[in-house]
Amino acid sequence: MINKKNFLKHAFVLMLGTSILVSCKKDQLSDEESELTTSEDHSFMESTFNDVGNIADEAASMGDLISYKTSSETDALLGLCVKVSRDTVSESPTKILTIDFGSVNCVCKDGRSRRGKIIVKHTGQYLDSGATKIVTFDNYFVNDNQVTGTRTVTNNGHNISNNLNWTITEKGSIVLVSGAGKISWDSYRNRELIAGESTLELSDNEYSITGKASGVNAKNLAYTANITSPLIRKMTLGCRKHFVKGTIVMTPSGKLARTIDFGNGECDNLATVSINGKSKQITLR
Repeated sequence: MINKKNFLKHAFVLMLGTSILVSCKKDQLSDEESELTTSEDHSFMESTFNDVGNIADEAASMGDLISYKTSSETDALLGLCVKVSRDTVSESPTKILTIDFGSVNCVCKDGRSRRGKIIVKHTGQYLDSGATKIVTFDNYFVNDNQVTGTRTVTNNGHNISNNLNWTITEKGSIVLVSGAGKISWDSYRNRELIAGESTLELSDNEYSITGKASGVNAKNLAYTANITSPLIRKMTLGCRKHFVKGTIVMTPSGKLARTIDFGNGECDNLATVSINGKSKQITLR
């Protein structure tokens, strides 16, 4: 991850599930409007834990293979330095999937360096109603930032719209590299599969995400983040990095609320940020 302390002093940055970058002169905004740390830190948490979920899903899709082998070079996230093992001997309904990046940094296919382990305890299959998945970490680092905490995913079955959906709760922290501070958060999400269930292929999946989060940034400032219109993510190649639709409102303690609008569904890298009646189109990084 980029060093936040040196990151765009004169830019307005807001990130969710991915980094968002826009050039904006500081003198155009009040001090409250130009507060950057909360947006950066929340985004880092969001993208890091989403990333963990994608890694766990990819590893689980390999069946009973002992060592990592990608079935689709284009779709794969991880690299060949990753080892995946599965407890298939235990009679317990709970199985354990261990994703081991090793004790030194492993450069994965997304360009990020990872080390340590992601441990997934799961009961049932991912698409089965009632299945649960609990993700924890063992000395896990991403670009030398340490990730701790728990991610719990529960399959709720099909909802009233006949779509599979999952409840995702996350409680965790990231200790930033070089003593830059610690970020913590509690997050609650509902993720609904609104397209692609029939094919069982990742590339045509489309998700709708609702929920809220609260946390404390690296400067010890509390904040809340609420999704006010469902966030839509398409998993087609070249599109999956960014939300394509939806809005979220973030409110740092004692600061002005800020709204991010991800657009009308087009697969692009644009969004709009509004603070105190001012709006700016931004380019998703």
